[in-house]
Amino acid sequence: MNYHEADAEDLAELLGISYGNLLSLGFHRIMAYCTVWAISTPPVEGAPKLPPIESRLRKRLGDAAYEKLYSKTFPRIVATLFQVMEQEGTSQKLLSRDPTLSSAKHVMDDIVKISSSEAQLGESLKPSFKVKCVLNALYHICRKGGYDEGKVWNPAIFTYVVRKLFNTIDPSLGPLHACAVIRKIRLLVCLAGKTVHEGYPLEMLIHGLRPFIVDAVCAQDTVGIVQYLFLNGRAYLETNPTFVISTFLSIMALLRTFIATAPNSQVDSSQFLGSQGTAQTFHSWLCDYLSDYRSAALSTPNAETFKAIVESAIGFRTHGNAFQGSKESELLKVLLNDQAEEDGLLDDASRRLAFSLISLEFGKPETYREDLYGADQESMNVSKALLHTSYAASGIIHPEWTREVELPKLMDLPRDQNALEITPKAAILKHLTELLFSEDRQEAGLAEITLNDILDQETAAGEEALRSELIVSMHHLRALAMTPPENLPSVESTLSTIALAGRVDGKPVNDWVKDLAIAISLNGPSDAVGSRVGPLLQSVEGLAVKGFPYLVHLVLIFEDRTEEDELRGAISDVFRLCFKQRTNASVPHMVVLINTIIYLRAQQREDEKTKLERDDWLDLDYQDLARAACLCGMFKSALMFIEIHCSREQTDYIGCTDLLLEIYKNIDEPDSYYGLNQGASLNTVLNKLEYERDGWKSLSFRGAHMDTSMRLESRHDTDASVGTVGAFNTLGLYGLSHFFLQGGFWGFGNESTLENVYESAWKLEQWDLPCPATYTGRQSLVYRALQRINNTVNAQDLSSDLDSSILEVMKQLTTGKQTGLSLGASVRTLAMLTEVEEVLTSKNSVQLQEAWRRLDVRTPWMKIANFSDVEEMMAIRQATFSSIAKRRHLQENSNIDLKVARLYQAKALISFCELARSHKVLQHALSASTHLNKIVDLCAEVALDISAATTLQTASVLWDQGEATSSIRLLQGLENANLNVIQQDISVGRTELLATLGCWISEARLEKPEVIMADYLEAAIKQLQKEKNKPEVAGRVYHEFALFCDRQLNNQGNIEDIKRAAKLRESKQAELLEAERQLRSTPKDSPKFETLSKFEAKAKKWLALDDMEYLRLRENREAFLERSIGNYLRCLGVCDDYDQDAIRFCSLWLQSSTYEKANNAVATYINRVDSRKFVPLMNQLSSRLMDQGDDFQTLLEALILRICRDHPYHSLYQILSVTKSKTKDLSSHSRATMASKIAMTLKQEDEFAGKVMTRLHQSIATYIRVASYKMKQDKKVTKIALRRAFPHDRVLDQKIEKEIPSLKLPPPTMDIPVRHDCDYSSIPYLQKFNPELAVAGGLSAPKVLTCHDSSGQSYKMLVKGGGDDLRQDAIMEQVFEHVSHLLQRNRQTRQRNLGVRTYKVLPLGVGAGIIEFVPNTIPLHEYLIPVHTKYYPKEWTANQCKQAIFSVQTKAREERINIFQKVLENYSPIMRFFFMHHFEGPDEWFRSRLAYTRSTAAISMLGWVLGLGDRHGHNILLDEKSGEVVHIDLGVAFEQGRVLPIPEVVPFRLTRDIVDGMGVTGTEGVFRRCCEFTLSVLRLEKDNIMTILDVLRYDPLYSWTISPIKLKKMQRGEGRDESEISAEDIFVKPNQGTKDDGEAERSLEIVNKKLAGTLSVGATVNELIQQATDVKNLALLFCGEYFPSILFR
Repeated sequence: MNYHEADAEDLAELLGISYGNLLSLGFHRIMAYCTVWAISTPPVEGAPKLPPIESRLRKRLGDAAYEKLYSKTFPRIVATLFQVMEQEGTSQKLLSRDPTLSSAKHVMDDIVKISSSEAQLGESLKPSFKVKCVLNALYHICRKGGYDEGKVWNPAIFTYVVRKLFNTIDPSLGPLHACAVIRKIRLLVCLAGKTVHEGYPLEMLIHGLRPFIVDAVCAQDTVGIVQYLFLNGRAYLETNPTFVISTFLSIMALLRTFIATAPNSQVDSSQFLGSQGTAQTFHSWLCDYLSDYRSAALSTPNAETFKAIVESAIGFRTHGNAFQGSKESELLKVLLNDQAEEDGLLDDASRRLAFSLISLEFGKPETYREDLYGADQESMNVSKALLHTSYAASGIIHPEWTREVELPKLMDLPRDQNALEITPKAAILKHLTELLFSEDRQEAGLAEITLNDILDQETAAGEEALRSELIVSMHHLRALAMTPPENLPSVESTLSTIALAGRVDGKPVNDWVKDLAIAISLNGPSDAVGSRVGPLLQSVEGLAVKGFPYLVHLVLIFEDRTEEDELRGAISDVFRLCFKQRTNASVPHMVVLINTIIYLRAQQREDEKTKLERDDWLDLDYQDLARAACLCGMFKSALMFIEIHCSREQTDYIGCTDLLLEIYKNIDEPDSYYGLNQGASLNTVLNKLEYERDGWKSLSFRGAHMDTSMRLESRHDTDASVGTVGAFNTLGLYGLSHFFLQGGFWGFGNESTLENVYESAWKLEQWDLPCPATYTGRQSLVYRALQRINNTVNAQDLSSDLDSSILEVMKQLTTGKQTGLSLGASVRTLAMLTEVEEVLTSKNSVQLQEAWRRLDVRTPWMKIANFSDVEEMMAIRQATFSSIAKRRHLQENSNIDLKVARLYQAKALISFCELARSHKVLQHALSASTHLNKIVDLCAEVALDISAATTLQTASVLWDQGEATSSIRLLQGLENANLNVIQQDISVGRTELLATLGCWISEARLEKPEVIMADYLEAAIKQLQKEKNKPEVAGRVYHEFALFCDRQLNNQGNIEDIKRAAKLRESKQAELLEAERQLRSTPKDSPKFETLSKFEAKAKKWLALDDMEYLRLRENREAFLERSIGNYLRCLGVCDDYDQDAIRFCSLWLQSSTYEKANNAVATYINRVDSRKFVPLMNQLSSRLMDQGDDFQTLLEALILRICRDHPYHSLYQILSVTKSKTKDLSSHSRATMASKIAMTLKQEDEFAGKVMTRLHQSIATYIRVASYKMKQDKKVTKIALRRAFPHDRVLDQKIEKEIPSLKLPPPTMDIPVRHDCDYSSIPYLQKFNPELAVAGGLSAPKVLTCHDSSGQSYKMLVKGGGDDLRQDAIMEQVFEHVSHLLQRNRQTRQRNLGVRTYKVLPLGVGAGIIEFVPNTIPLHEYLIPVHTKYYPKEWTANQCKQAIFSVQTKAREERINIFQKVLENYSPIMRFFFMHHFEGPDEWFRSRLAYTRSTAAISMLGWVLGLGDRHGHNILLDEKSGEVVHIDLGVAFEQGRVLPIPEVVPFRLTRDIVDGMGVTGTEGVFRRCCEFTLSVLRLEKDNIMTILDVLRYDPLYSWTISPIKLKKMQRGEGRDESEISAEDIFVKPNQGTKDDGEAERSLEIVNKKLAGTLSVGATVNELIQQATDVKNLALLFCGEYFPSILFR
């Protein structure tokens, strides 16, 4: 352009473009080069003088085109100028000469003062110009373009120029070139001023310069810039702590490595050492900087995490490790803890960076003793990361490991109802902004260009939504909003159509998704986001997989909006074809598609009427989709797709039975399998038996199959052979299994056969089988590890052998999707190998003992887990200790002798035996006890005596096998042998021996109760004083003694004996009285007188004998009562294992309160028991208070005082409630008087409790005023300001807002755990109320208040008045809580987490109280009624159904049934949609629906047992987070619903809607099985449940009947709030005669009969389900409760 313009025209011709186009394309270079050339080059004499370049370009292009190009390319011109700048030093001299650059000069001085290099870089290989010339050219260009040179450096231009400079750095050009670029950037920083002190320019500079801090050539210059940026950008950096901490960690890691590196030959040693010194100085400075860093953006926990990370990282060495006390392990712990927090400090990218730095050449501790997470509790705290050790300690697998789809992360995006595309666009932009900080500078640069282009297009289109700081921060917007943007590079793709790109054809998943995503981007709408991400999708590995769901979503939104289906059809075809042609090779491809579908199901559609429309984003066959998900191991997703298929097609599951069978076998949920109708055949029965792991029955069936095949075909059946081996292993008959397999059956199986071979081999300790490394099954891995241990002498090889096995399992574990079952098996294997390592790394007997204790402490959780899950863990312990006992090199490795080895071998066998017995798996227990018997002599050879322990285990196994006589004789022989069993190496306490004998002999009825009590139980207690027993042993002895006496008290024979004796005594007394009467009227001289005298004498003798017998029986009964009460209390006093005994104690004491001996026993032992154990019974204890001075009241008063002192927040509400009684009833008055005395005593004698009492009294008075205040209801007003809520009580709002918070009491509905130390000083207190309240429905207008405690937790509560007696609900909630506790004690119900949700009810007096608002719940009818109208708009409405049923309510039975069936035909159930559309991800959907079904089963069974009635849509709540059901309003119980005007004829609510929510199998499977397990436990715990209810019998405040007024009002069909009825109307008063006592007896007898059960559990559940679902019963219910799917009034 200067002198050879003709050459330029020739070039354009060669390129095939016009000269004008060539000028346009090169405009920025032409302007930059020519301008700086003109400034730097003096005129050549004689050369023609050309016009300025601007004039010539303007002439060639035209004014308009020139101006447009100048504006468009201005940032590129500037960038080009800096690219052609000469490679020189600091430019300080130049800056000092120009007054306009004084501010830049000051910045340069600051940077150079920090650090800089004086090294000369030499001449550039490319044409370059001096800095002065470049800066003059820059000013010239600015002025010509109308830019203010002082303001040219806005964030956008600065970012663009710096990125262009960064992009010129290339390793091939060497470090000198990089240093030259960094010096140019330094000059830019000086010129830009405060622009670089904040936002993206600051972040981008620090991020981009990081690698050069540790470059020997660049370090000194780079450190100066970076330190300057940290100092001057501090204000901004304090607002972005996540960026700061991630940058800090990466810089620290780089510095540590660089500082520790030795000089190399490629760099001058002095320069290298100088750079190292600079790095060391910067390291120290940065540590100080971060130590002083504070950020207002950090919460307190995150600020502590920040500080901990900094402190740990400062001391971090080169490599990460997990050694206790090291800085590296401290940093690891902080990172893992932060990961466990929902709102942690680090984002995902920062966390990945931090973990990658730590994991580099990670140092593994040799033993758990040096390990940071060596303690089980520590590993359980981070169970997500340390799943194997946490599993070994607790049996729990973190749910994140079994999650199929990370839907919550996908959904955590901003939304806008008016712009549905905001969700996918924001997600894509989020991924692009993450790329800005990529370690690859080219990726970061391309992300900048793409974001710039997207934001420019969005702005041009007027779509300002994307400029929200929720998506792209304002700092990024300012830095990336360069207008016009630079052109994006083109996308190279040979697959032009979506159909072509969608063919899998064996392509790797990343390549396939990339091609498909690019095809969608190219063929999709010209959207600002979707159409512009193609270059990034092609360049950035993995981005296509991350962004694919959002890209598809964007396209489909466009299709919805334009009502076109071309793209939808093309994408649907790709999905359908992939699912139809599913193969193992295409599994990762299908996973991407399935994740996309699940994401789409959670996204709103244009103008959608219901969420059902979201299933049709794409045209798919959901049955094929389910089969594909099944192949991918996504079984919960597959089940959800099957449910969608059946719902859409309105069909049952029969066509999908095989698929459902596969799903149910692989989902970690044991009961769904039973819901399928598989047909009746021998094979289905056999499959069920093997699913249940019923070894004996399975073996029987397999044997029958083998016999048949041998008879018919003269050969064995392969499947039967493999199945037989599996049955042997299930039963623990490993010897038979091994023998069977060694007999030539290896070849008849497949991988499962090999697994059986190795399983039986390692459990039998047979180490001679070949086990190549190619065998990677679980059992072969375990076998190979144990085989090497037994055969490897070198200790170091031992450790490496275990590590290799653990590594192999970890590889399998992290490959592909994990279901609950497959993950459980892999984690169990890891836990097994970990425990082997823990034992074998012991270096002496002390450490071995410690390792054994560690294992033994883990055993309790195994007692409630599935035996199949824990048997292997116990077996490997047995094999490990047995190997140590057999292998000399293992003993030498642990520095122990054979005696110690044998001791732990025996302990392992005993532990296994006890665990097997607790699971009732008697074959395993028998095998262990037999093995134990065989090693008794071997132990004796090394002076180890285990004979007593062996005998005890053998006797226990025999007892469990039903061999009562033999087992008792064994123990009696041990007792009579006078052996010193305590002094044996494995001691057996004589106390325990006697207690066991007493229990067994009593159960076998081998001796009289008196003998058993004297010779065994009392002897055991005497022995307790001689032996130092553990508290749990003493507790068991006391418990067994109390239980024995209790059984004698309730023994029907004993009760009949005393009744018979009393009857005889009364008869003899009558005879004697009659004889005396006749004798008085008969003359003495009459012959009859003598006869009567003899008869009288004889009658007196018989009466004396009968008196003696009666007194003997009564004294025995009183003795049993005294001992039962006394020993229950002693048991409660010594241990916590039998805390349920408190209920039985109270029942016995309350029913025998007039017995002197009972009160004496209480007086003797009550003070030995912690008061906390009686806290749950405060309702019942406080109700028995009377102002009397007898022994019972004295003891009761003392106990209640102690409870109130120790646990005021758990007891004073009840006491104060009793004091509020204002009735004229004498007993109530007496009770209130006594309660007032207790309150006064507390005030006078206990400062803390007295203070709490006073404050509670004050707050309760306010709550009662709130409850009693009459408020008008306005349906239009949902909330009322507190200050305007009580116009007739001006101070009440102030009492709520100021007085109650000033009392510093915990919120009334807070769940405060009962503390052992009685220290409640640190519990959160009520800090404030929300400034408004709500008014609930009903005549009493209950007020809804929300308060917040000092920890930030909020509590919503209902303050209720109007005469309601909430005590009934409170006591029923107490019963529910106790039953839930019982369900948690049983293995089967605990594994299923069966229980009944409870909520807190606090009666404040007769007519007022506080009820906890169950959080996150919605009444059933509030969901069902409106949703049905949406989903089925053409069907009958709820009111139409109600009217139809109500119109025949008084008609004949048949007519009512006919109408009801007609309603059923016109009203479809819709409960399934609550789970499908409220819990959108498969994991949440499955979890919530399972919780719903299980909780429904539990409350159904318990509700039936307790006769719970009045169950309708208002009284059943749905938890919108967990899916559980919560039943409220429990005032109608004990079959009172059957006496309603229209009786309740169903045992519990099981309507079509309730069943619909359970899935395609309905009541079969989960519901039925959980009903059976719940009822089994209720029957098993009959005595405990009856004891709980029996306590109510002696509660004078509990009413057992409902008044006729309430019965009538309950079915009026009017308002549903029970507060319409006064307390006087609701309950029959207890003091009105003895009728209530009779009702109590009747009610409890009904419960007793239900729990006794004449039918089996299965038959009972069948009958109840039939009754509950029978249309003939449902049709007869009150129409306000049921029509036909909805329960409401």
